[in-house]
Amino acid sequence: MIYSRWKPDTGGFEYLEVPGSHNINDDLPTPELRPATKIGVPSIEAGRPVPPGAQVVGEGDAAVGVIAPVDRARIVRRTRSLAGLDGGPSSTVLWFAAGAAGVALLWYVAKKR
Repeated sequence: MIYSRWKPDTGGFEYLEVPGSHNINDDLPTPELRPATKIGVPSIEAGRPVPPGAQVVGEGDAAVGVIAPVDRARIVRRTRSLAGLDGGPSSTVLWFAAGAAGVALLWYVAKKR
């Protein structure tokens, strides 16, 4: 059986295959969702849990098979990357530029007085 899990850090879906077969008439496990708010449940948390032993078999632009919730580790990586906290060279340059701009602003304000 194939499960699809959205990849927020790179886009698209990751395909995972679970060994063995699953009868169409058998019930899949019920998804466990947080209590709904006034606007519902976040779509990235919806989906059926991936059974243990699943192996990544590919990726693509569209979901295939059973939808699985997003891997929380990918959300953390994406959030840190967007915030410039991923430690890459681009974030270092941005932090340096922000610090230099702050020092220049303080120097300008002090000079005006």
